[in-house]
Amino acid sequence: MRLSRAFALATALTLLPSAAQADHLAPEADFRQFKDWAWFALGAASGFVGHEFGHVMADFAFGKSIRFTKVTLGPFPFFAIQPCCNLTHQEMWVIGSAGFVAQDINSELIFWLAPRLRSKRHAFLKGVLILDIALSLGYAITGLAGIGPDQSDVNTMARGAQVEPWKVGIWLIVPAVVDFYRYLMPDSKWAPWISIQGKLTLLGASFFF
Repeated sequence: MRLSRAFALATALTLLPSAAQADHLAPEADFRQFKDWAWFALGAASGFVGHEFGHVMADFAFGKSIRFTKVTLGPFPFFAIQPCCNLTHQEMWVIGSAGFVAQDINSELIFWLAPRLRSKRHAFLKGVLILDIALSLGYAITGLAGIGPDQSDVNTMARGAQVEPWKVGIWLIVPAVVDFYRYLMPDSKWAPWISIQGKLTLLGASFFF
């Protein structure tokens, strides 16, 4: 099982260097001023709020009440927005994936508004995009490693889809890695297609339960 997870992850990551040969690395805009980093931090915070707001909207759409629950990931304390009660498999999947759907919408809007973002000093947009990518990667790693509380997005989605969490991890990690590639290589022709297809599949799965 661990070997299959490692192989799937390695396959997703090793596709990128070979494809980079046909694309051109965009220059990184120079961040020197404090206000740039402040806007970047504000963008990251906004991206996190957008993720959690996606969950809340899905909870309310299904008429579920919510409560904040303390959870931990190893030594790190955190919180979960837990819906109540008696969720169906579809509700588990939709609510668990809603934060990632919100991120996907944000990311595609950013790539549309600023396709060559890396070479621009759009600190707020960079903060949102990098947070979206990092959050998806973080959740994907917990799924691949089989860790995290029961209330985590990945474990909730896995229960909804009735699959192992590592499969959800693969589902999340591919568009996240490709989006980072799109940030580095804005002229790529294949990367947007792969990323958007993965995101649409995540959303489309909500209608198959």
